[in-house]
Amino acid sequence: MSERTKAQLLAENKRLRAEVERLDRIVNPPPPEPPEEPAPKPRLYVLALGELEKRIVPNAFQIPEAIKSIGPDAEWVPVYRLSDLPRDGYAVRVVDYVTAGFARGPREIKWYRRKGRQLAFAPTQKQVERFREVSEPLIAAMGEALDDATEYGNARRGYAACALTDVLHAQFELALARFKAGELDYANEVEDVLRKVPEQRRQISALEDR
Repeated sequence: MSERTKAQLLAENKRLRAEVERLDRIVNPPPPEPPEEPAPKPRLYVLALGELEKRIVPNAFQIPEAIKSIGPDAEWVPVYRLSDLPRDGYAVRVVDYVTAGFARGPREIKWYRRKGRQLAFAPTQKQVERFREVSEPLIAAMGEALDDATEYGNARRGYAACALTDVLHAQFELALARFKAGELDYANEVEDVLRKVPEQRRQISALEDR
């Protein structure tokens, strides 16, 4: 048998084998793949730790719509004891929504997580950026007051500039503490302090050193 004939037979054999496999797939199709299971809903938690909160949310069926609208696709689970909140769970407090109902403007979401036996505020990226936006001018004002103190040296104006730096630093620490506690109305106090800084620096520069 010539090499050409062998090659033709191999090619024909290959073609026929492929045709058999095709017909077999038609006659015996593979079983259908099982349907994909829907992704589990994210689980979020509602903290009802106080008596008033427990009366507002006595069970999972009575979670206020204002809370559920935060995550309409989530499974909301009420938590009545802090120890029952999973360490990796994010929660909102019923009391925040009760008090926010008396405030003007949109409700601001405040998330919490459990750290040991304590409840800790878990700020969103937007809230962190807002704190940075408010605090950066305060830090800059502290730097300017320190520069003034360095320039004025060990004299009356220098001491006054140092005192102003201390005031600004105390305001920053207060704002930071309030932010970490989830008290998000710190901005007005910071802005009020900053409005007074230019005049205070002018008054310090006008002091006579003795």
